[in-house]
Amino acid sequence: MTSRERVTKLINKTLTDSFCISTGGMPNDGMSVYAYSKLLEHLGITDSIPKVYDLFQYIPILDIRVTDALGGDFVHAERPRFRFNYHVRGWKEGHLDDGTPVLFPGEFAPEPDGKGGEIVHMDGMVYARRPKNGLYFDIVAKPLADVEEISELKLIHPAVYMSKEDVDWTVKEIEDLYAQTDKAIVLLIGGQHMEQGQRDFGFENFYCNLLEEPELMHAYFRMITDSYLDAIERILSRCAGKVSVVWFCDDLGTQDSLQMSLPVFREMIKPYKKEMFDLIHQKFKGTAVLFHSCGAVFDAIPDFLEMGVDMLNPVQISARGMDPQRLKDTYGKDLIFWGGGISTQSMKPSDRVEDLVREAEKNLEIFSKNGNYVFTQVHNFQADTQPEKILEIFRMAKEKRRSME
Repeated sequence: MTSRERVTKLINKTLTDSFCISTGGMPNDGMSVYAYSKLLEHLGITDSIPKVYDLFQYIPILDIRVTDALGGDFVHAERPRFRFNYHVRGWKEGHLDDGTPVLFPGEFAPEPDGKGGEIVHMDGMVYARRPKNGLYFDIVAKPLADVEEISELKLIHPAVYMSKEDVDWTVKEIEDLYAQTDKAIVLLIGGQHMEQGQRDFGFENFYCNLLEEPELMHAYFRMITDSYLDAIERILSRCAGKVSVVWFCDDLGTQDSLQMSLPVFREMIKPYKKEMFDLIHQKFKGTAVLFHSCGAVFDAIPDFLEMGVDMLNPVQISARGMDPQRLKDTYGKDLIFWGGGISTQSMKPSDRVEDLVREAEKNLEIFSKNGNYVFTQVHNFQADTQPEKILEIFRMAKEKRRSME
């Protein structure tokens, strides 16, 4: 059974005696480029330079040989301007702070911040900053912070309409991945409302506006939703069933609770999510909706199901109420869990490999019972994760799947 065949069975709810595996199938189940470069070295892959496509998190595209080594069933296709509006056209050479050679998007042109770090501009403003020896970029701009009238609203990347050139680029990427691999393809759409609003208005203004300026925020969410509906329609209508999964992202949870009450979520956010997910289910049948939402989201899962979520990631088992057995018992028949294999939030360099493997195996046994499961870790492996740990965790998963199939 090929990966693509396995994922098709998963989506059709007929993969009841096995499970899928993902590693780098989306921006939330891969690894820091620092950890990845060490993994490449450990695997003896010396002819592959990491391509950092997600500049915000410093996440690389995985070499297909790494995906195979870890048993992955998925690859992803993304917009050519995935972060900060930089096009990946013509990857260019660069290096990490420790000297490791990498490739960055061709238009990536950070400037020194005068403190040993670097800044990036977007739309004529200083948009993000990475401090000296920092592992991520921090978004520092609030482009809509002072907006009070609907007429002042505007779309900020990535919630912008795609050019024909960029749609063509994404479609070709999908076609190439379909022809060159046997993996299921995940299309990275994003479709953020909450996180886009937090970036655009600033956290405090965003939450105040939800309660005090609902008309303004509905107009804002309408604009965002329309841009994403346009992207979904224009890309998927040309891919003739080659995309298995579409990835959306919005973190509703914190470590202990939801970021907003469910009544506010239902009034301000949920209808727009449902509109996007309905388009996929109604017009592109056989394509699953994958929703990434960190934190303690147990109480929101019924709403996710009503929105049309087929797959939930990252299954943050360290958050309140997110016990694996409780999740599986309550929603295991209705929802495909994607993640929850092992908590990267609590992983330390001093952890013993055998202890991590034992924990991952326990979670795998719970989530994979009767199917509806994609094994992977809870969010990306961080920069200090040793390659031996990554390999052993996924070796266990591969062996378990082999014994089941």
